[in-house]
This record gives sequence, structure tokens and C-alpha cells, in this order.
Amino acid sequence: MSHTYYTLDVFTDTPFQGAQIAVFPQAEKLDESRLAVIAKELNLSETTFIFPGDSGTFQLRTFSPRGEIDFAGHPVLAAGRVLAETGQITLSDKNTAVIFKQNSQQLTANITQTDDNTCPVQFTLQSDPVIDRYTPSKQEIAAILSLDEGDIDHSDFQPLLVSCGLPYLVIPVRSQDIVQKACFDEKAWGQSSAPSMAAQEIILFTNKTKTADTNFHARLLGPNISLHEDPPIGSTMPSFTGYLAWHEHIREGTYTFTIDRGTKQTRRSLLNIEMDKHAGRALTLRVEGQSVLISKNSLLIL
Repeated sequence: MSHTYYTLDVFTDTPFQGAQIAVFPQAEKLDESRLAVIAKELNLSETTFIFPGDSGTFQLRTFSPRGEIDFAGHPVLAAGRVLAETGQITLSDKNTAVIFKQNSQQLTANITQTDDNTCPVQFTLQSDPVIDRYTPSKQEIAAILSLDEGDIDHSDFQPLLVSCGLPYLVIPVRSQDIVQKACFDEKAWGQSSAPSMAAQEIILFTNKTKTADTNFHARLLGPNISLHEDPPIGSTMPSFTGYLAWHEHIREGTYTFTIDRGTKQTRRSLLNIEMDKHAGRALTLRVEGQSVLISKNSLLIL
């Protein structure tokens, strides 16, 4: 039996940039016990399986080669693009709404019909993060990242521990070059206070970017991320926007910004974010990006 799947580059309008992902649009035909095995076989950062539901709702299950992921951003964009390509949804208006469920989370995605058939997708989330000022010392942070203490930036933002289910250390640094040169030191991590805080990964970022089309440049590092890996950052946006909104100089209102990951030499991703900050309410964020269809394939399972 063969199963059709697509590969896409997400959060980009350029082939061979952005985050790679595979999408199986009719996963109900697959043996559920094989989903993790298939993702490991394809060995992309993520593989998403779409299960059609009732009333135009689609269940998404996403796996990395290491196992199932509770939530991620670029599977939503990729799923919307593939469903439009296969005709499982019809883009009848300029913006077509689709409901996706990722495990316990449900969200609405709007797919935009464009003349060039790029089909940008925007999805909406609410975020109510838990934030802690207690973080490893500046000396510990610098050692973990193989940086100098002076590379840590305290001018606009400060290091914080932020959790929307998965705790991140969010660390501001002085330049995009510093983001790129940082190297995770597992020994320094183990000797620091970070593990006792249950921190899982580090969101390293700067607002001193090299390109005019971005406001922030970010990167993920951590004990489960290999030295040469540059993972997608879409799943960190609830925590990252919560981090931004915590700072007092980010006043109430709606903010629009663009954040990128990587470079043209290392598969650059570009995320467009809208953030609504209002006292007494959960933070609302909208994440938008484009994707490029790269291949249509058949998986042969005997």
C-alpha cells in the first residue's frame, strides 16, 4: 500500500529556505503505531499527519525523529497549504478559516488566497505564561553559551524563565553575530542552576538585527539540540511574546513585529507576529508565514 505525502519549506517564500517538514494529508489510512517510525525514517525536523474530523476540523499529530510534539507552529502553515493543494479544503473567499486541533489545543487558521498561489497562513493563539525573574547568574549564562559576560544585553530586556508548559530560558544578547556564534556547553549547563529550574531550552535573541525586514533574530539551544542543529522557533512564540509583554516598556496595545531564524546559508525562516497586550486578559498572538511546496511523494509500506 502506498501513502502520498508532501514536503514543504515553511516560514519562507523561497525554495530550500525555512523549516523542512513532511505532511501526510490522509493519515487516517496509516497504522497509528507507525507514525513515529515514519517520522524517524524521513528524518526531517518534523512530520505532520492530518486526520480529517467533523465540521471541517482537522486533527494534527506532529512528530520529530525523537517522538511526538505537543505543539508547533510550522505544521499549521504546512497543513493549511497541503489541504488547499489536495482540495480537502476549498479556498472560496480571500480568507478561508480552518480549525486545527493539536492534541489538547484547538486553534483557527486563516488561509489567504493569492494570485501567486503562495497561500499565506495565519493562526491565532492565546498565551498566559508563567514568568520567573530567577535565572542562572550572568556568569553561568555566559559559560553555558560559550560567550563573554559582556555579550549578554540588559539594555532593553533581561534574562527570564518563561513557561507555557515547556520552560525556556530567554536570553537577550547584543548582536546577531553573538546569536550565531553562541555554542551550547553541556558541562556548564549541568554545573549551573538551570536544570534545577526545570529549564528545557534557551531562546537566544537580539533586537539588533542585520536586515531591515526583521525586528528580532532568534535561535534555540539546549541539551537536546545537537551542535549543528538550528530548530524551528514557531513553537516558542507563546513564550517569547509573553516574555516581551512582561517588560514594562511594552505598554498595552497591539504590536506587530517580524522575527527570523537562521541565515540564507542556513535556511532562514521569517515569522510575522501580531501581539495584543491588555491588562487582565490572556495575551493574544497571531503568527503568519508563507510556505513552498517542494515535493509530492509516495511512501511504500509492504
